[in-house]
Amino acid sequence: MTAIPTGRDPVALLLICDSCGRDFDPGDRRQEWIVLWQRAVAAGWDGRDRAVGPHRCDRCAEQDRAR
Repeated sequence: MTAIPTGRDPVALLLICDSCGRDFDPGDRRQEWIVLWQRAVAAGWDGRDRAVGPHRCDRCAEQDRAR
């Protein structure tokens, strides 16, 4: 699973890159999955639009596109 609760706040999600383990921190993690994903995509992330992934950060996504 690549979108996980942060632990302290059951509503907050943390998005983790399946390739390198980097996380996406939009500042305010208290948001629904779809809003978090839209913000991540706008920042260059790619993958499935489901919380279970897979997801790739902007760096890993760029490396995949360059191959």
